[in-house]
Amino acid sequence: MNDIIQNNKLLLLGRLTAGLVHEIRNPLSAIKLNLDYMKMAEDDLPVDVKEIVNESLEAFEQVNFLIEDVLDFTRKPTEKIHKVSVPGITDKCLKIISTTARNKGIIIQSQIDENLPQILANKNKLMQVFMNIINNAIEASHERGNIIIRSAVKNLNGNDSLIWEVEDFGVGMKNEDKEKIMSGFFTTKSKGHGIGLGVCDKLIKELGAEMYFESEYGKGTTFSVKFKIAE
Repeated sequence: MNDIIQNNKLLLLGRLTAGLVHEIRNPLSAIKLNLDYMKMAEDDLPVDVKEIVNESLEAFEQVNFLIEDVLDFTRKPTEKIHKVSVPGITDKCLKIISTTARNKGIIIQSQIDENLPQILANKNKLMQVFMNIINNAIEASHERGNIIIRSAVKNLNGNDSLIWEVEDFGVGMKNEDKEKIMSGFFTTKSKGHGIGLGVCDKLIKELGAEMYFESEYGKGTTFSVKFKIAE
């Protein structure tokens, strides 16, 4: 019964997003054209403005991908996977989301070894997962709070795995919410649709990885993703 309800929700989401995506793409296209125009004249721009333009173009590409992924949510993905660097993907996500964190006074500490082994993944989908988890940590954090992102190789059950974690010290989760948090369309936020962690869980499983979390109400939450190391 629950599967039938979930499938109906996904079908409804697909229908509702068609018009929304069209409306979002028009202003996004205008933004992209202006950024491309500025990029053409970058030799005449100050260094800090060049960085802003490049970061804005990267953010545009990620938003564009997110739009496409919502449409593809119920379809089997066909994107190829490659060896990717977890530190590299994390750094890109932090550049894109840095303004959001700065506006809330959040300090993000990155404790990631730059020499970690690579994993097999689709880069854009991995960015979406990381962005979603980091953004959730920012939203759950108190003003001027801290977030720690760490990653290391750990031996679990006799096999080496790469563990990527985001820890916040914010509101945490109530016990009754923990079982629902991975289900589609559940959210405790006053704004939002609740599909973020549902999408993340789906993408993580497609990569043969696992996502889990620990949370204490009023003290914070740690989300972890366990990846297989690329041969």
